Amino acid sequence: MKKNIMVVITILLLTGCSLYDEYKMPKKVKIETNNKTYEVYSEHKIKDLIKKKNVEITNIDDLVNTKKLGKNTVTIEYKYKLWKHKLDVTYNVVDTLPPTLITSQLDYINNINDEIDFCSNTKFIDNYDRKPKCSIEGDYDLSKEGTYDLKYVIKDSSDNTTLQEFNLTIIDPDEEISDDTEDEFFEEQQEDVEKTGVLFSDVVKHHKTDNAMIGIDVSRWQGDIDYSKVKKAGAEFVIMRMAVSNGKDDEIGLDSYYKKNIIKAKKAGLKVGVYVYTAASSEKEVINQAKFVRKELNKTKLDFPIAYDFESWDEIQKLKLNKYDLINYVDKFYEEVNKDGYDVMIYGSKLYLEKAWDNKDYPVWLAHYVPKPSDKTTYEGNHILWQICSDGIIDGINGYVDIDIYYKK
Repeated sequence: MKKNIMVVITILLLTGCSLYDEYKMPKKVKIETNNKTYEVYSEHKIKDLIKKKNVEITNIDDLVNTKKLGKNTVTIEYKYKLWKHKLDVTYNVVDTLPPTLITSQLDYINNINDEIDFCSNTKFIDNYDRKPKCSIEGDYDLSKEGTYDLKYVIKDSSDNTTLQEFNLTIIDPDEEISDDTEDEFFEEQQEDVEKTGVLFSDVVKHHKTDNAMIGIDVSRWQGDIDYSKVKKAGAEFVIMRMAVSNGKDDEIGLDSYYKKNIIKAKKAGLKVGVYVYTAASSEKEVINQAKFVRKELNKTKLDFPIAYDFESWDEIQKLKLNKYDLINYVDKFYEEVNKDGYDVMIYGSKLYLEKAWDNKDYPVWLAHYVPKPSDKTTYEGNHILWQICSDGIIDGINGYVDIDIYYKK
């Protein structure tokens, strides 16, 4: 008898399960959603989609995927009585931000009948599109002398457009250059010849405070360094190039002077940090580079975050990177090296930090060279390090070196 009862119960349970549809919303359940449109790569959670509800949504804090343009679907999971249910909700992802024109030539003086490729003199990047297009707006005739007012047109796949005016002057090369022009050229050449380096002691004089340390950064280009003299000259730290990858798919390797630099710098009593020069253009590549860095550091104590140094801006169109890719690769690099407790900072010049990097989370090492060591940077973003010059002079190094200011607070 008991056996028969168990068989009946089992059949009923199986039958009940076969009739249950987890996507069928019970009549008493109410979940109203917003007709939401999100900007690509913006951060939103499922709760942002909910307008009204009378049940518990179990994945309400899950992120909504905004990495793909167009219609997207997310599954809402909720509980009603003893059952778990699901509801698919559609939302739209758009790109409304125009590409960023990083640099461009604004004045051209061209010989008559000479061909010219204007777009090759530009650098631009988009927040989403990895292959934005460059074209020229306006009429001009390379066979006729004159001045033409033109525009760069940088357009992404969503038709967001950036315009930049520039001038083209067509001249006859057989015309003589005026004496005034020749004098100006000679004066400019003389100014370049007379330029001298920046004394480390002058940077100390103008920028050393209780909350600021002065140091240098080096690579194999400085050759053999006498760190005892560097220390005696007033340097408090050195950041050295540890590893380098010069181009797309170029295998990363150690700076040939890294090992002797870190040993000698520590022995001299200097605080130390490292930077990684990278041109990584895929997640796989940057993760492999981070693994290499972890292995070579072998948990060596550092006094600064590892600097992620990307400078392949001349190749930015060929590498097919967007702004999201740049910061995403830093994230992947950080996730790997942080397994050994290391933090990461972004190294960049004032121009690229302002125009190309969408950085919200990482400390910044700013490169901004000013005319005089007493000058202040005009960069308005937060930064913990400032590379003030590349032509520094300090005892212990034969030749120029970068000089840096580290802000303790």
